[in-house]
Amino acid sequence: MNELTNILVESVDRLLRDLMMDGMPSRNDQARHKVMWDAIQNLGITDLFLTEENGGFSGSWTDAFAVFSRLGYHAIPLPVGETIVAKGLLQKYGMETPKTAITLAIAGDSEIITDQKSQTHSFSGTLELVPWGESSEFVLVQCQHSGRDCYLLMSTKNGAPVNTHRNEADEPRDTIVFSHAPVAQLKILEKSAGELYASGALLRTCQAAGALEAALELSTGYVQERKQFGRSISKFQVIQHQLALLVEEAAAVSCAAQSACKAFDMGDGQFEIAAAKLRSNRAVNESTSIAHQVHGAIGFTKEHQLHYSTQRLWSWRSEFGNDRYWAQRLGNEVLRSGRDSLWPRLTAN
Repeated sequence: MNELTNILVESVDRLLRDLMMDGMPSRNDQARHKVMWDAIQNLGITDLFLTEENGGFSGSWTDAFAVFSRLGYHAIPLPVGETIVAKGLLQKYGMETPKTAITLAIAGDSEIITDQKSQTHSFSGTLELVPWGESSEFVLVQCQHSGRDCYLLMSTKNGAPVNTHRNEADEPRDTIVFSHAPVAQLKILEKSAGELYASGALLRTCQAAGALEAALELSTGYVQERKQFGRSISKFQVIQHQLALLVEEAAAVSCAAQSACKAFDMGDGQFEIAAAKLRSNRAVNESTSIAHQVHGAIGFTKEHQLHYSTQRLWSWRSEFGNDRYWAQRLGNEVLRSGRDSLWPRLTAN
């Protein structure tokens, strides 16, 4: 990281640490959620990808890794990462960027109707399991219009939340139904809109890297404090072996995420994102098992901080593509490229 990125990370880390000093806010503590969101907005974190002319940092995905991993490390219960990604996409495609929370969604069966007289659009469709759907004022939607991919910016207030499901980490994943709702903005794309899904997958991978770092630190600290048979359990070889495996998994996910961010900055990066998300997903089982095993029963209690990391890892594993989805994507890409191109691609700078 360069000096400016280091300054950014230190500022973000200090703020997020202070915001979580009193522990995880309850789901109904709207006042504290607002205080946290306002503090993050005031620091300008959600404008990371915006250009300096638009009041942002002109940040890259390499910078984003540093921020997203800190969000995962501190288990921030707000749609900060989603808003950063959404604003970056809105700016890239010449759409206006609201100064508020924006989440991400993929529409299945949907319909966009254009009023030819007023040149306005209405949207009908169902958005499944939208991260922080009711908590965000807008949602950036990937869908199709007239046989072409497009992005829609919709006000969540114009939709009806029919299911306020929460994932294992108690984060809202809402299903929202729109019926002839006015479209705030529409952008028809020249090529496939896979960038939104890939960005979401990379966001979750970066967050997972931070959550794994937190689980590793908690585990290392606990085994040094916990004593058994008159000595710290960190002295036992079996514990050292387990922690070594946890270090390997955390490092692998961090490296994969950073490599994918670098590739995304340089161009398409779809292959690297697929590999990183799959590596992250497959690290979750072993890593969380080790972290809870070395903590013993205390790690499962609601009062202990460990579950803030592990429950998010379990939940994020299936979001923006599970193991099967990304394994198939990688396999299809290798088959399409041919066997002679695989090794040069893996070893390219």
